[in-house]
Amino acid sequence: MKAKFVVSSDSPLNIRVSRSTARFETYRYIPGTTLLGAFAAAHRKIRNDTDEFTRFFLSGEVSFSNLYPANFRDDDFSNTDLQDDEQPIKPIPNTARSCKRFSGFRFKADSDKKERHGVMDSLIYWGLFAVSHQTKVEVLNANMKCTYPVEQAECCELLDTFSGFYRRGESITEIGKSEAKTRLLTRTGISRETGTVQEGILYNREVLNEGQQFWGTMSFADEVLFNDFHDFAVETGDKGLLRIGNNLTRGLGKLSILEDEFEELVPDDVMSLRQRVLAFNEKFHAQAKAYCVDLPHQLYFPITLESDTIICDTQLRYQTVLNGEYLHQSFNLADATLIYQSANKRRVIGWNALFGLPKAAEWAISMASVFLFGYDGDANDNFYESLYNIEQNGIGRRKLEGFGRVIVSDAFHWEVNEYESKDENS
Repeated sequence: MKAKFVVSSDSPLNIRVSRSTARFETYRYIPGTTLLGAFAAAHRKIRNDTDEFTRFFLSGEVSFSNLYPANFRDDDFSNTDLQDDEQPIKPIPNTARSCKRFSGFRFKADSDKKERHGVMDSLIYWGLFAVSHQTKVEVLNANMKCTYPVEQAECCELLDTFSGFYRRGESITEIGKSEAKTRLLTRTGISRETGTVQEGILYNREVLNEGQQFWGTMSFADEVLFNDFHDFAVETGDKGLLRIGNNLTRGLGKLSILEDEFEELVPDDVMSLRQRVLAFNEKFHAQAKAYCVDLPHQLYFPITLESDTIICDTQLRYQTVLNGEYLHQSFNLADATLIYQSANKRRVIGWNALFGLPKAAEWAISMASVFLFGYDGDANDNFYESLYNIEQNGIGRRKLEGFGRVIVSDAFHWEVNEYESKDENS
């Protein structure tokens, strides 16, 4: 079973993205591996139960995920339409584009008096360009300039990449970006000999501000395990022992658990996934017909990474691409061919608090990466069951720590274009 999990930052959070002393940035979200470590450390403090520790953290029956910022309110604007915690927070796909001058979703743009020219997704256009063997250059015109109407003309500013996190409401007419608010803390070094300020040591730390909420999910093998972990999590929060990140001895890293928001979620079923796959395929074929592009495959579906994904081949070499061979070997999904990808990679680091040692650094495909596949096999029930298995169980290594979360045929790739192309701001 799957449950939503929401926390609030009671103090600034610092989760360093690098071990380099020259960098001071923090993650804009709470990684699942950090959350797992925080709960494991709290369990050792308040419960002396080896069997329960094994059930929660070593058995593989509890899966943690990243917690993404759920901030839709500031001093000037309160977007109550997107405060519904039932709706997930997702990374904005790499294929998203927005006006370079007035970027952002158009939903509620009039309410906060900020000019925003909308967001579009370029996956279908780049996919058609790739399928045409990079000959249909006119397909990419939709990715070049902003078409927002301005004084009986179009904006015509260049489109630029658009990243971050977003929440979609009950319909595509409710969609907005969520950003984690950060600031810099300046600190002085302390002399180990005198216990006073060490001359010549002054450093900065970027932190996530206190008072922010972060949304994610957790998976449990059964309801009994969920109830047991729920009681432990509530006890941890009540005692103020859920602490994450760096500089804990300096007052950073305290989280509180929103007990009312730690409850069961109803997951999508195979039928809803099938509908998304068919809807994307229909849009892809329609655009191919409009641009006179011959399609070599009968079915097309994208896989979008909702978290960093660590994939190794049979010789344990890190892979920086999700291809058809991997889908065949890992999920018995044959006849899938990679058509197009918009992907990045990054170095994953960590700290093992139990041993007081750094974890081995690994290479991962970055969250928000998108891979478009063409499929020539029989799109029968087994095909959709395989896709559903990919989506529900994730891919790659360290899935229990939040890595490898994916979504098949994310509706963002076509719905956002249909809504944002309308002449409306609210």
